[in-house]
Amino acid sequence: MAGGGGSSRFAPHRPRAADERLALLLEDAERGVARAQRHLANRYLRGRGVVRDPARAAHWMRRAAEQGFAPAMRAWGEYLEQGVGGPADPAAALTWYRRAAARGDPPAREHLARLEPGAPAPSDWK
Repeated sequence: MAGGGGSSRFAPHRPRAADERLALLLEDAERGVARAQRHLANRYLRGRGVVRDPARAAHWMRRAAEQGFAPAMRAWGEYLEQGVGGPADPAAALTWYRRAAARGDPPAREHLARLEPGAPAPSDWK
């Protein structure tokens, strides 16, 4: 309805639009959509549209990582390295960085180069 009087249910001028978007995001996350899980984790981590809750952020990021979604695998490694939502576990963080790097995630490769002596430089990965 371009230029017309209609509006989508996600129109920014609607007061409940943010609540509706959050509800749909949560629905997708609960259905197992890894991108939605990662997005929801980031919202909980930053307190965007929800109460800031690092433990909930960790829950959703781990679920996304366990599905093999490389950006979430790397982010889960970052959570583990920094102790976000739970105790720090540097050894587990390295494992997740390796998995994400193997799937082509450039920031994960940078983490490995930083943490593992002798690891290939990010530019050396093929």
